[in-house]
Amino acid sequence: MSLSPQVLLSNTARERCIAKLKELPAFMHSGVKPQYKASVLLPLFVQNREVHLLYTLRSSNLKAHSGQVSFPGGKMEEAEGEIETALRETEEEIGICTQDVEIWSTMSPVQGRDKTMLITPVVGLVKNLDIQNLNPNIHEVEEIFSVPMSVFCNGENHGHLMFNGMPLPLFLHGKHKIWGITGFITHMFLECFLPSEAYKVDFMRKGFTLDELMPSKL
Repeated sequence: MSLSPQVLLSNTARERCIAKLKELPAFMHSGVKPQYKASVLLPLFVQNREVHLLYTLRSSNLKAHSGQVSFPGGKMEEAEGEIETALRETEEEIGICTQDVEIWSTMSPVQGRDKTMLITPVVGLVKNLDIQNLNPNIHEVEEIFSVPMSVFCNGENHGHLMFNGMPLPLFLHGKHKIWGITGFITHMFLECFLPSEAYKVDFMRKGFTLDELMPSKL
């Protein structure tokens, strides 16, 4: 099965992906109403003739989720919509201009692990992106990196973290581990974006503990 940009980003594939994204259920904790809303951008782009997803490594100076992999995004401001928030935060964090993003769709919201935050993922294709030309906000972002679709489709890069008795998906790429809510959102998106014959998961092949995943504090 071809993973070429011509196949994955074709009009037909795009429409099929969007239809699947709109069918996703919301992932909420029963009986706990979130206090805040946020949204993140899942930035798709083409590099070296392959479709990639872009991630950030959060600054170790941040109070929340420091040193962890995430999508660009943040809290919603008053009178903002999910897409506006994702685009504004992405431009503020890493310098991708709003006009360079072709929005595909929002995904169903996901309630964060601490249950106070409701996060809406927004899928967008970034045109003519060169990571080397991005301008990360050093107070929020330690590193910008991307993962090609071929890495996600390789079961050797899959793992899991047990949380409340459930295995949560985890992806390995070089020195980076994509886990937690970012790993979960990634998996939900890939199930909608990639052909099922190409994306065969093997998350149970290797387990990780929270201590192994949390950045060490020197």
